[in-house]
Amino acid sequence: MKTIGIVLVLLLGGCAGLESPDPASPYYAYTHGWAVQLKRPLTIEPGAATVRLQYGRIVPRNGVQEYDPFCVVELDTVRDEAQTLQPGQFEVWRVTRSVSTIAAAASPFVKAGLFVDNSQPSFLYYKTEFRLRDAAQPNLRGMTCMWDQMAPGNQFLMRHLALDEIRRAVGDWMSLIPPKAAL
Repeated sequence: MKTIGIVLVLLLGGCAGLESPDPASPYYAYTHGWAVQLKRPLTIEPGAATVRLQYGRIVPRNGVQEYDPFCVVELDTVRDEAQTLQPGQFEVWRVTRSVSTIAAAASPFVKAGLFVDNSQPSFLYYKTEFRLRDAAQPNLRGMTCMWDQMAPGNQFLMRHLALDEIRRAVGDWMSLIPPKAAL
C-alpha cells in the first residue's frame, strides 16, 4: 500500500507545471511584457525566410553546431531577393516550449543487419519559441532557440535552454529585455 501511495504522489507531481520563477532555470516562466531589441540590421539571404545566430554571430544553415544553443530568426515570407530586418524593439507576445524529433534516413547497413537499430530519433530539439511583433515590420514572425539533445554530451541534459544560454547564442545582435517588474 505504501508503494502505491509513493507511485501516486510521483504521478501527480509529474502533472505539476515545470515553470520556475528563476531566470537561470531552463523552465523559467516568461511573463507578459518581454521584448527583444535588434541592435543592427539583420539580413536574410535570397530564397530564405530565416537566419541563424550561434555564438553571437550569423551562421549558415549547414554551419550550425547542433549540440550548442542556437536561435533561428524567422520572417513570414520567402523572397527571391534578400530581406533585411531593421533594428528596433519587438514585442514578445507569446513564449512556448516544445520538443521536436527528427529521424534521419535509415542507413543501408542497418537493413543489411550489420548494425543494430536502436530506434531512437537522430535529433531531439528542445525549443523555446518567441513569437515577435513589430507594427513597422509585419513580416517578422519570431525567434526559436534550441539545441539537439541527442548530440554527444547532451543526452543526459534533456532540458530547455536557460535565458543566459539564449543570450549567448544571439550575442550582441539582440537583447532580451524583461518586463520592468521581472528582473
